[in-house]
Amino acid sequence: MRDTLKSIISPIASLIILVAGNGLFMTYVTVRLRLEDYSTLIIGIVSAAYYAGMFVGSLRSNRLIERIGHIRAFATFASLLAVLTLLQGFYISSWSWTILRFFNGITMAGLFITIESWLLVRSSVDSRGKILSLYMIALYAAQSGGQFLLNVSDPISWTPYILIAILTSLSVIPVSITRTTAPYSEEPSYLNVVQLFKISPLGVIGCFLSGIFLGCVYGLNPVYAQEIGLNIPGIALFMSLTIFGGLVLQWPLGSLSDYIDRRKVLLIAGLITAGLSIVIAWIGDLHVILLYSLIFLFGGFSFTLYPICISHACDHLEPKDFVAATGGLLLSYGIGAILGPIIAPFSMKFFGPKGLFFFFAAISGALSIYTLYRLTKAPPIPVEEKLPYSNIPRTTPAVGELDPRSDEPKNNE
Repeated sequence: MRDTLKSIISPIASLIILVAGNGLFMTYVTVRLRLEDYSTLIIGIVSAAYYAGMFVGSLRSNRLIERIGHIRAFATFASLLAVLTLLQGFYISSWSWTILRFFNGITMAGLFITIESWLLVRSSVDSRGKILSLYMIALYAAQSGGQFLLNVSDPISWTPYILIAILTSLSVIPVSITRTTAPYSEEPSYLNVVQLFKISPLGVIGCFLSGIFLGCVYGLNPVYAQEIGLNIPGIALFMSLTIFGGLVLQWPLGSLSDYIDRRKVLLIAGLITAGLSIVIAWIGDLHVILLYSLIFLFGGFSFTLYPICISHACDHLEPKDFVAATGGLLLSYGIGAILGPIIAPFSMKFFGPKGLFFFFAAISGALSIYTLYRLTKAPPIPVEEKLPYSNIPRTTPAVGELDPRSDEPKNNE
């Protein structure tokens, strides 16, 4: 295991540097557009363009990686991302930023696939669970910590673009100087969404609604924070606590779902998320400490919805189909992440900033209602037939191959 960990230090180090910059940029784009007085709908469209790019990049990036190799592919994608970041600083407009964010998404998908397939080839069946956990912790910690880089400069200046471009460029160094051989990866496979829906309707619908929900969390939560009067450090802390809550609370809830019906855990998490959303909408802006406490819990429960839906779907699948199914479910999530930031602004236009959290309440409430419906339609899966819970990051289909459950035999076989 020690040799395995040594072989993945480079890609993990590159991931941390890269995601710190990207996490900062996702929030900065929203903050800067709002400072430029663009509408919430425009901000939502720009955010949706990024997820559309991620969607396309997840399907197409493997071809370039296979042709030129992982190290050169990573350097290519990172260089393009740095250039795209700097180009956004030259001219600020809704149409140019929409186009640039779309290509940002494509390059980020390529970078994620490069790292994830690298980790896969360096892992063994016995070590995949540990490596996936390390990857997830590095990803969330870098996203959360990157938010505080908002505090280092005036958001109207060139400094944020330069800082993000520097971090993106620096992320190339660890993978470039590694002594390990770059891995070979194959084209990811997918189960048809219609087939998946027949196998696990709740898995498909749950991933889709989670995409709607979390696409808005990253794209529009900074708008809410700005609109209620938080300054730049306050927005950074607001977003950081949301992501950190998602890291802290996923494992307790996920582990609980190994012992009781996952649908019940999903129902509880959905109802609590809906309740927290309503509370934040009504009283979250009364006191900043109250808001930060609520948003930490909100992130904890809402970020759990997607991996529990994935785990629920896996319980209905043969292990040989799991990687392909994860790719299909992630595509369902991606479609939701594209649509969410476009739909939510209409609620904010009608209700004001609190409309975002009314929207969150509606989406998580809809998921809870559908989960309750599924509870009446199918019996629970016995505990001994479940695969163990695993937190799958919402990045690219390649991450599904890292999940150790794909190699575990069904207990009833």
